[in-house]
Amino acid sequence: MQMKKFSIFVFGVLLASFSMSACSFSNEEQKNEVPVEVAKEGGVVEVLYFHGKQRCATCVAIENETKALMGGELASLVEEGRVVMKVIDITTDEGKAIANKYKVSYSSLFVVVKNGDKEKAEDLTRFAFANARNNPEEYREEVKNMIIKSLK
Repeated sequence: MQMKKFSIFVFGVLLASFSMSACSFSNEEQKNEVPVEVAKEGGVVEVLYFHGKQRCATCVAIENETKALMGGELASLVEEGRVVMKVIDITTDEGKAIANKYKVSYSSLFVVVKNGDKEKAEDLTRFAFANARNNPEEYREEVKNMIIKSLK
């Protein structure tokens, strides 16, 4: 009976280790302070959320909070086509191709400003992992401000 309990314990530890390694960022607080270039008239901002098959609670929070922002405060910009959110599964062939372009190999969040043939990508992954789950209001506010600043 004790061997069975030990086996269950070992399995639990291995499962916890695996699920924690699915995401490579901690929840320590960090802020993105890199300004995004301004998208002039006609520019578009793409919000790219990359994920794999295994996702932790923080990964799911990043997607959910970003979708809530797109469907809420930024809904008019989404309807106008000025802001686009794409959820990209990096385990698919199409997802792998996009992930390679941005050098992504795990759950990540990028804000990409496109204006004609020019493109500027900002990696918000660390900020997203630090805030989407534990501080969702600040997360949505910072992402919203970055997008709006990019469209001015």
